[in-house]
Amino acid sequence: MSNYDPSSKSEYPATRLPALAEADDEPQSLANYWRWLRATGLRLFAVLSVLLIFLAVMTGGAAQYTSRSQFCMSCHIMQPYYDSWAASPHKDVTCIKCHFPPGAGEKIRGKLQGLVQLIKYVTATAGPRLTAEIPDESCLRCHDTRLLSGKVSFHGIPFDHQPHLTQMRRGKKLRCTSCHNQIVQGAHMTVTASTCFLCHFKDGLVNEGLGACTRCHSIPEKSFDLGGGVKFSHELAYERGVDCASCHSDIIRGNGDVPRERCASCHNRADDLKKAEDHVMMHQVHVTDHKIDCLDCHLEIKHSLDPQKYEHAASNCQTCHRNQHNEQVQLLRGEGAKSVTSQHGGMGAAGISCSSCHQNKETSTSGTVLWKASMAVCTQCHDEGVKDRLIPRQEQFKGALAKIGTELNRATEAVKATKLDEAKAASLAKQLSELSNDLKFLQVGNSIHNTHYADSLLRALLEKLTTICRELKIPEPAVELPQQLDSKKLTRN
Repeated sequence: MSNYDPSSKSEYPATRLPALAEADDEPQSLANYWRWLRATGLRLFAVLSVLLIFLAVMTGGAAQYTSRSQFCMSCHIMQPYYDSWAASPHKDVTCIKCHFPPGAGEKIRGKLQGLVQLIKYVTATAGPRLTAEIPDESCLRCHDTRLLSGKVSFHGIPFDHQPHLTQMRRGKKLRCTSCHNQIVQGAHMTVTASTCFLCHFKDGLVNEGLGACTRCHSIPEKSFDLGGGVKFSHELAYERGVDCASCHSDIIRGNGDVPRERCASCHNRADDLKKAEDHVMMHQVHVTDHKIDCLDCHLEIKHSLDPQKYEHAASNCQTCHRNQHNEQVQLLRGEGAKSVTSQHGGMGAAGISCSSCHQNKETSTSGTVLWKASMAVCTQCHDEGVKDRLIPRQEQFKGALAKIGTELNRATEAVKATKLDEAKAASLAKQLSELSNDLKFLQVGNSIHNTHYADSLLRALLEKLTTICRELKIPEPAVELPQQLDSKKLTRN
């Protein structure tokens, strides 16, 4: 045990333990105590101040560093997005200026969310789907004048931002990012025309409602050269009241439906899938409240002239009649014959579809539905006298084809009967076979589908057949051809 003597002052000096000092030294001891406490507090304050300053500098530096767009590449999965941003007009705008709403509080909130995302990435707990949204407020910090600028040109089409952002569209509220989508493989935050088509043409008819042609297009002023000296003016068709769909019924392809399996790519609960039919709620959640690209759910709708439209039109019949309209399609396009080169012009170049002329619905005795053409529709683009000129000419054309067919058979028999060397006879037989194929092509294809191309082919057939008859030393074919087609008399002045 310790021999403790309360009277001893040397074992516990007042400067070491002021509270145990003798009563007669109490004022001095309290002074020392407060002096010690203040010194200790100052030391702690200095240390804490240094720590706080260091923490503030580090925090500010970290905030500044993480605000740089280059920091986004810390996650390798961001590389495609960074590359598209770096090649876009927004390359001088930092990522957070768009992805964080305006305000200091929103910036702090965004930083915290970014920190959580970074932790998930480092710990490999992040999900496979990247999500990021840009509020309208961020866009309007720089682009507020867009609402007041009126119509702007988008690939030659006038577009007004104000009604699209301030008014309901198809009963739905749009955001900036409803049209300006993030496409990794393309440009950063640009408008995709497919999004426009989906809204304007979903569940609509050609040239009606939101899909009305004049909503976006003006009547072309220039005349179009259709080949063979034929000029076509859209102004003429407009004055005659011709519906755009009469010639361009092929411009919309697709229906924009939402396959149920696309819902299942994000949602796997049966209760969620039951709500898929409520399109108002679905668009409120996915388009207005959150930015989900339209084509993530909807199938694409294409809007353009279809280069294969004639094949598509004929394909309906090919279920039972294999290649039933192959000759008509090729003739309309100005190709398919061997005796003349291709001539792309006429109705094919004008973009006229099959249904533009085949408007008369007839039902055969067997119940088969037929769509027949009528000369009455010709006057929509041609003058009233075109029927009086074309009908007799078509009959004369058919007569010339029949006569050439007879002469071809005569020349074929002559090759067999004439004593020629084997190589020469084979060459003439091959030429006659090609002429026979082109003749059948004209007979089946019907010259009315492309009168200029058919006229050129008919004259080429007669010219080549005449040359063969001369080589065989037999009478030349006596065929009366229809008068050379005058394009000026077919078009309306």
